[in-house]
Amino acid sequence: MLKKLTLSLSIIFLILPAIITAQTSPEDFLGHKVGADYKLADYSQITAYFKKLDEESEKIKLLNIGKTTLGKSMLLAVITSKENMDQLDTFKGITRKLRDASGLTPDDARKLAKQGKAIVLLTCNLHSTEIASSQMAMELAYNLVTGKTPYDTDKVLNDVIVLLSPSTNPDGEQMVTEWYRKYVGTKYEGGSMPWLYHHYAGHDDNRDWFMFNLLETQAITKVLYHDWIPQIHIDEHQMGSTGARLFIPPFMNPPVPTIHPLIWRGVALCGMNMSYDLQKNDFKGVVHGRSFTGWWIGACDDTSWLHNCIGILSEMASVKIASPIYIDPTEIPKSYTEKRMQFPDPWPGGWWRLRDIVDYELTLSMSLIKTAYMHKEDLLFNFYKMCKDAIEIQKEGQPYAFVITKNQRDYPTTLRMLEILKLGGVEIHQAKNEFTADGKVYPAGSFVVLMSQPYRPYAQALLEKQVYPDMRQYPGGPPIPPYDNAGWTLPLQMGVASAQIDRSFKADLEKLESIPYPETAAPETSSKYIVLDSKKNAAYSAVFSLLKYKPEIYRSNSGISRDDFHACFGSFIVENTPQVQKALPALQEKWHLNAYGLDDISEIKKSPLKKHRVGLYQSWKSNMDEGWTRYVLDDLEIPFTTLHNKDFKGTKKKKVDFNSKYDVIVFASESADIIKLGKPSPGSRYARYYSEGPPEYSGGIGKEGVEALKKFVAEGGILVTLNDACNLVFKEFKSPASNALENVDRSKFLCPTSLLKIKVNKRSPIGYGLPSEAAAMFSRSLAIRTRIPSGEWDRTVVASYPEKDVLLSGWLLGEDTIARKAAVVDLKHKQGHIILIGFRCQHRAQSHGTYKFLLNALLYPETE
Repeated sequence: MLKKLTLSLSIIFLILPAIITAQTSPEDFLGHKVGADYKLADYSQITAYFKKLDEESEKIKLLNIGKTTLGKSMLLAVITSKENMDQLDTFKGITRKLRDASGLTPDDARKLAKQGKAIVLLTCNLHSTEIASSQMAMELAYNLVTGKTPYDTDKVLNDVIVLLSPSTNPDGEQMVTEWYRKYVGTKYEGGSMPWLYHHYAGHDDNRDWFMFNLLETQAITKVLYHDWIPQIHIDEHQMGSTGARLFIPPFMNPPVPTIHPLIWRGVALCGMNMSYDLQKNDFKGVVHGRSFTGWWIGACDDTSWLHNCIGILSEMASVKIASPIYIDPTEIPKSYTEKRMQFPDPWPGGWWRLRDIVDYELTLSMSLIKTAYMHKEDLLFNFYKMCKDAIEIQKEGQPYAFVITKNQRDYPTTLRMLEILKLGGVEIHQAKNEFTADGKVYPAGSFVVLMSQPYRPYAQALLEKQVYPDMRQYPGGPPIPPYDNAGWTLPLQMGVASAQIDRSFKADLEKLESIPYPETAAPETSSKYIVLDSKKNAAYSAVFSLLKYKPEIYRSNSGISRDDFHACFGSFIVENTPQVQKALPALQEKWHLNAYGLDDISEIKKSPLKKHRVGLYQSWKSNMDEGWTRYVLDDLEIPFTTLHNKDFKGTKKKKVDFNSKYDVIVFASESADIIKLGKPSPGSRYARYYSEGPPEYSGGIGKEGVEALKKFVAEGGILVTLNDACNLVFKEFKSPASNALENVDRSKFLCPTSLLKIKVNKRSPIGYGLPSEAAAMFSRSLAIRTRIPSGEWDRTVVASYPEKDVLLSGWLLGEDTIARKAAVVDLKHKQGHIILIGFRCQHRAQSHGTYKFLLNALLYPETE
């Protein structure tokens, strides 16, 4: 009996470690193989799986790094050896010391590189319809903690800390999965949702990575540049279906010039290792050096480059969400059927499945982790070297610093820009006393961004003006445009005065741990009126908050000057009622806004403000510009109502009457055909990509909606059209304005998302608060040609492009085509107005400097 008991105990002790370390596979957890046809795990299931794996394994630790826009938890899985798990803070501290670099000798850095661990961040499913990586992440985590890899996993994880974000847009992952499940097996299977897969940004959630508007961006940014500081970061995406099966770097020309060459060598090293491992496992159709450039800095992986982190982009060929597709060999473009040095093994065509994408992504992800292991000490030391070079070496032609003077038109917006820079890891100083730099005197309190800092490439790229190289397909041939922006200079976008300083200077500077906000000036409670300066975007937010108390509000028709302040044209004069007095202090504190008292306003030229009920049109075509417009309104706390197609349709008994509900109706940038018809016109180049959605999400405002808008304007309403939406007015209203760039060939005019100079009539109600010159973000935008009006029309050119020197940052070909054309026009028609804003004045919620064109339209004063 004792023998049997001893034997039983021995067996138990032998199998106990296996029982304890047994982990549930994704297939067992989900009930289907990851990547199976027509099967998806939603974010709730992904979360539950990672929590289960966390409970079952000592090699994974699940962190909550923040909340999404819609309130979901953002998860980050830390995967490494058990021994490393107990020392994570130590290893984070080592990377921080290597980054800060000053005072650290190369020998000390090598010792730290030997002690430290390579940190690799994998971000998945930023674009929610590119869903394979969110599914793959579960299997990758499982393979790593169970050792199901093509290498000695324990050995690798002893030198590498893997950070895995299964979805950087959890809200969208859940939405896309639910939409797909709803229509699988119908003719709408795998089709687009009628709304954005990020509440505000949609696909543009990958254009927010230096602006940090979105909560999701902020959470990952803190991981990247503050909390963990990885040396390698890959962002896994999908692309179109008929070309290469996979793009991985190296990238194509041109590179952002501020980036350290070691980054591009590291990118090439990682990319080539991934290509090699994919090839030896017979994965075909892998390309590099095409389509995706090294220029743009607003995407998730791109911004890593400027922080001395090897940033990798992978782009897999897509299926229809989880539905397989068959690609006939004849449907593959010729350039992806021919063997080339960048593309040595073309894919022949055939069936393409979600599981295929998962397999490619598993292989490239495990390859990248292996590369980090193989080059651990080099990666850590070279990170130190790049940061040290940024601190110590000022190359010829590089600026010494940038100065953001204390004297600004819109100081609250200036402080917001500094907060944005700080979140991106930029070191900022403030001058204690007056100083001189490059021959100009700057007052005490001015901000200085010295280029001697670890993240110099990032700071410089954001603050300087971009000069995109004039690249051609061949000498004298057609231009090669960038993948996205050619220019993005942040001070220009935000309307902040910033000076590049090329020579060293002396100043008493204090390094800021946080951005200082000054106390605001409050008016005397006895003042009969208060003044809010229209130069400040925050003034518009405060006015919208005060409107609910129904005080008298005016907009000045001239500047207002007193001993203690000067407010510009269009400033707000608000009756200082008891309710206003009670609400104002909190508004001032929130918006960092000064208010000034006045007793007698009888001599001030002014117009009453009465119109402020706002409607914003939202089509069923998931319009990103509409999402960003919503973001701006929400961010500034401006109340509005979303209008859908049904709101433009009356009944037999009752016609649409917008004037009874709204004073202003806004159309974000969108095709006139989409707005009216809900689909591209048959002759449009986009028509072949269009597919009908469910009937409840089809159509546009129709002819009836156009007529309702005409009535709305005629009876005193204000119609605002942004960028492409201006074409609705050109097509449907007989207005004295048209698009001067219509049908202009690219060889005659090209301006790929760049900042252009505009001259502003700041005495016009739509130009109130703006400077006489501003920077407009031109992105597939218009130049408006006006003509002498007739009948019941009139027009005021509010902003126009100058005769020469139009380009501020980016690339512009064909300046003469746009010179002296209007950028913003105020059309007066009968009792109302149509405001044509021919560019995206609220572009991606980045161009704060031109917000006022929209804000003034929302708070248009009564005119005679």
